[in-house]
Amino acid sequence: MSDNEEIHSHDGFDTLDHQLVYVYAPANAPDETSTRPAKRRKVAKVEALFSGNAPVHTLKFETLLNGLESPECVALRQETFKRAWSKTEAQIQSILDEANEDTLGEVTAFVDGTKKPGSVAARVPTGFIVTGPNISSHSLLFKQLSTRLKTEINGPTVVLRSNDASNLKAVLKQLIRDVTNQRPGDCDEKGLYSDQDGRKLLNYDLEILHGYVKAHGSLAVVIAIQDSEAFDSGLISELINLFSSWMDRIPFVLLFGIATSLDLFHERLSRSASRLLDGVQFDVEQSSCLLERIFQSVVAGSDAPLRLGSVLVSSLMERQHDHIQSVQSFIAALKYAYMCHFYGNPFSWLCDDTLTGNNLPNLIRPHHLEVIKTLPSFQKMVDVLIKREQLTRAKTLLKDDKALIQEIEKSQESRKRSITQLLRAMSLLSSSSPEPVDKIELYVTAFQGALAESDFVKRVLDSIKRMDPDDLVTFIKALSNCIENGSAEMNLVGWGDEEDELLGAIMGIYSKVSALAMDSAKTGNPIRSSYAIHSKGVRTTVIAQRVQLSYENSTLTEQDKEFTALVDCLTGRLQECFSQPGNPQELFLNEVWLYDWTIPHKSIFTPRPREAIELALHTPYRYLSCDCCEYVEGLSSTHPATAILYQMYLETGSLINIFDLWSAFFEMLGGGEEQKCDERVALVMFYRGLADLKSLGMVKQSKKKADHLAKVAWKGL
Repeated sequence: MSDNEEIHSHDGFDTLDHQLVYVYAPANAPDETSTRPAKRRKVAKVEALFSGNAPVHTLKFETLLNGLESPECVALRQETFKRAWSKTEAQIQSILDEANEDTLGEVTAFVDGTKKPGSVAARVPTGFIVTGPNISSHSLLFKQLSTRLKTEINGPTVVLRSNDASNLKAVLKQLIRDVTNQRPGDCDEKGLYSDQDGRKLLNYDLEILHGYVKAHGSLAVVIAIQDSEAFDSGLISELINLFSSWMDRIPFVLLFGIATSLDLFHERLSRSASRLLDGVQFDVEQSSCLLERIFQSVVAGSDAPLRLGSVLVSSLMERQHDHIQSVQSFIAALKYAYMCHFYGNPFSWLCDDTLTGNNLPNLIRPHHLEVIKTLPSFQKMVDVLIKREQLTRAKTLLKDDKALIQEIEKSQESRKRSITQLLRAMSLLSSSSPEPVDKIELYVTAFQGALAESDFVKRVLDSIKRMDPDDLVTFIKALSNCIENGSAEMNLVGWGDEEDELLGAIMGIYSKVSALAMDSAKTGNPIRSSYAIHSKGVRTTVIAQRVQLSYENSTLTEQDKEFTALVDCLTGRLQECFSQPGNPQELFLNEVWLYDWTIPHKSIFTPRPREAIELALHTPYRYLSCDCCEYVEGLSSTHPATAILYQMYLETGSLINIFDLWSAFFEMLGGGEEQKCDERVALVMFYRGLADLKSLGMVKQSKKKADHLAKVAWKGL
């Protein structure tokens, strides 16, 4: 598809190029159809739709809990979903708008620099945009690039794709059609397709584009080739040679999207074509970085309305990496998770932070409380109370509805507090890690409840023990900066005022370590902790021409011991900070705000066409939902012809006799002695059903016997 939709005028497109049949209608022939009355279109329904008089059917969530859910809760669920996804979608769109901003600015400046009125470039100005291997994400970049260039340069912009480039003629047709359709009505486009002598130009003649440039005063004609590796190398060389010959009349600017490397692309071009290019390379932010930014903001962000569980996130990332999918596919999967949660969870409206404690008693009904008592999180909470020998509290929650409602109100506050602590620990860990941290993997580890014992924490603590005083001072500065300012990626504000004790202890360690570093600089004696010094040293002694090795303990100075104590104090504080957040999956009512169900995503985003086709042919009534089909599995005369033949196909061997199959089929349709079905009609249905099975790849003509079919596929294999 081209960048412009084919809804505008296609003047100059000669339909005779692809027409297979021609009808000759003489001009002097009598018009027999003119005497017939014209049919009047029934436009009453259409006019009613556009006038607003037609009834409007809005999408409404289904009532859950076997119809016991109140209309207020249904409406609140739907409204909560709309607010939550609108907020999330706005954040995603803001990140997408900011994505590739540097590249877009550089490319726009490059195109602006090529606009020199009155001068003719000796070579074709060319931009090589190295986009990376994720081809599925290139459409977003070139869409943004096309929109930016159309608004900021004086000239048309066309994006070409490999499916538009069967040959040179097709590319030129597509190019001219897209250019002339960008500004329809500004000039006489019919005149563009006529030569000065009045002759009609071919719709792939660049003279049409020359006339358009002269009529509009265009200073640049930008041609962006999105997937240049998919183009034939000879075709690209022909285009470059052709555009170069027209540079004195049409100011072409070429942009190539390169997924591999500039060297490999250069090798594919001919030498003559390479000499005609004046190129500049542009590097693009990889889609993995963009995906991580979106994930940090809308999934791991402090204001995310819905949290995704570790199992679901791992499944989404595995599918994202294995199939090299675009960012848009991840956004679609995220929206589907929101839809599944709010559509199928009767308590999803509790995700609304605007609800207060006064509203909960009015919305929660007795059937809500009965369902809550069956949730795993409630049962786990009761088990914990029993283990702690708080039997009275456990009985109260089971019998007293008011006490359970109060516990629900408390769970809302405890959820916010626990999630905030977890996100703060994640932010501290990512900012203090000596190596770059995979933020998505860190999120999965944290929401599994395994953050304290994870390798992320071990690497941070081990790196602290090996630091010298100067490195530790720099580390503590970064740590205090994270506590005071928070994380902009996760929309997390600073928590220095709330954790003044932790911040005070860290700054106290900072002042003492700074003093030790200054003393070390003055005396020239290095200071290291006991973890950075080998505890034992090897001593070599030569006695009677024999070498003896002995071990002796390394001695630590007082400054080394003091520095080691400060390192132990800091690691202890951080270990306590990382161990403070619990497992989110163990919180009461985590089913309300934590979605971790992978089955819907596997069935929707991992298609199994063969399984679906076999199920549809085996039980067609599930898909047709018609009154004529009996709700029975197996052979039935009311099923479609293809389904009947498929059932017979399952009962046959590797070779199928066509006559036997036809006889059984005709008998099934009621073609026996009673002759309920006409034989010719049944034969047509038989051939059509066989054609369907053949197109599905289940049967083929046998080479062994002319009157037999060969079975190709077996069910379940």
